[in-house]
Amino acid sequence: MKTPKLIMISGALLILALFLFPLWNITLEAPQYPTPLGMDIYINDFSDAHPHDIKNINLMNHYVGMQYIPETIPEFKIFPWVVGIMAALGVLIGLFANYKWYLGWFVLMSVFAIAGIYDFYLWEYDYGHNLDPKAIMKFTNPDGSIMGFQPPLFGSKDILNFKAHSYPQLGAYLMALGMALTFIAYILGKKDAKKYLFTPKSSLKKTILTLFSLALLFTSCNTGPKAIDYGIDGCHFCEMTIVDKLHAAEIVTKKGKIYKFDATECMINNLKDMDIETIDIYLSTDYNEPEALIDASQATFLISKEIPSPMGAYLSAFKHKEDAVTKQKEKGGELYTWQELLTKLKR
Repeated sequence: MKTPKLIMISGALLILALFLFPLWNITLEAPQYPTPLGMDIYINDFSDAHPHDIKNINLMNHYVGMQYIPETIPEFKIFPWVVGIMAALGVLIGLFANYKWYLGWFVLMSVFAIAGIYDFYLWEYDYGHNLDPKAIMKFTNPDGSIMGFQPPLFGSKDILNFKAHSYPQLGAYLMALGMALTFIAYILGKKDAKKYLFTPKSSLKKTILTLFSLALLFTSCNTGPKAIDYGIDGCHFCEMTIVDKLHAAEIVTKKGKIYKFDATECMINNLKDMDIETIDIYLSTDYNEPEALIDASQATFLISKEIPSPMGAYLSAFKHKEDAVTKQKEKGGELYTWQELLTKLKR
């Protein structure tokens, strides 16, 4: 096997180190903590740098209204698939394709890496700025605006009496090395190009477009409703933390954007600020099955003073009308279809 092929395969396999080693680390130093608090970030998990670090960070953040670091996030389900598929694709390209495909793989992996870094920045921003308005302690900037507590994306930053550090770890370095090897394989393959498994008509442009099509096909499989992280996600309308597992709601746009709400009434009230033509589906939680999101447009709704909902509309959703009728007999109230509910609440 020629050297460029071996290097290409080695580089593609090297990104699998992300399954073994942390990708990133965030460390907090402060005088009251002789041993700094730290968190390692893997492609599928958050991990303590020292025992109980994440628990202590969550307890500390609670006082200023910051969100808890969740046990899992949607990206932890997506990233392992991306890495696994890209490694397998890289090995297949190394075995059967010519050097032009090496560059295509490198470009596609670079796009995924940049997208991952941007997603990490957005998570940090939300984590540091989406604060609970009922927090015990509130801090403001000199101009009177609410102070944010976003950790740095890369480097060090002073946050109150803490110094936060954010740097890549071994997994990130090995991934970068693997990507660099695939680019080197492309350079060497270009110099040593004598035989092609594909016809000369297989241009680099077609190669890259094919790889991007595969990527788009994969990412399109991950659009749709997303589970609500109770106690962590905030309501898009009223900005309260979503904790009620019987009444939460969600909107999914045609482009896959997600809006989460602590109650169906918040979802409906938010419609005045949205172009409803962009909405793909409305979802409400089935009262009889906590955390289960159902198609709101097909649900039956009960307004009963005996069943409080988070924002005071006494509104509950039921997937099956017979369940709503049973609950009405027990608690009283009035039943509504989705369209009837929209008419009532948007008056």
